Amino acid sequence: MDRPLRLPQQDRADFETELGRALAAPQVRAALRETGEDARGVERLRRAARENAEFVLAAAAPEYERYAALRADADAVARGPVEVPARERASGWWGVLGVVVPIIAGAAAVIFLVLGSVLGLVEDLGVLARALVEAGWVSAGVAAVSLLVGGLGLLGAARSRGAGAGEASDGPGELPLAREAWRSALAERGLVPYLVAQAGAAPGQRR
Repeated sequence: MDRPLRLPQQDRADFETELGRALAAPQVRAALRETGEDARGVERLRRAARENAEFVLAAAAPEYERYAALRADADAVARGPVEVPARERASGWWGVLGVVVPIIAGAAAVIFLVLGSVLGLVEDLGVLARALVEAGWVSAGVAAVSLLVGGLGLLGAARSRGAGAGEASDGPGELPLAREAWRSALAERGLVPYLVAQAGAAPGQRR
């Protein structure tokens, strides 16, 4: 009966994947043909590799330690509090300045100008009407300036985010690379040499 691997579930799946590939490797198939074994020999080697997994895994221990450390760091970051990056906070303020402020200021400008024009028809309210008209034009100016400045700020923030995304997509992260390095070492230094040795070993020398 196969002993369960003392590895996390994902690593067990990777071990089984690399084991399947190693069993199909030309060196292993050639070693089995030399001993006259084929399908039965493959299953024997699969069982032997699982039962002696600790021995096989030791050949790729440095790569696995690095992979496990990077994965632990990534898990710790994922469990930590989510903090909004300063770049996104700045984009939010530019959005307020470029969208919200112009809408409010523009609406105020329309209201002031309309009221000022209406009240200007009444002789006794001429001073108030002029004040409302002036306030309307000031609000219109605020809307125009905030729209321009906020739009430029949003454009700059979008470019900055695009540059950051470009840097992040330049290549895969360290964690996937470390995983691939471990799997390659497991196959090349661990599984394939072990399976070749086991395929050619006499029954009493198999482990």
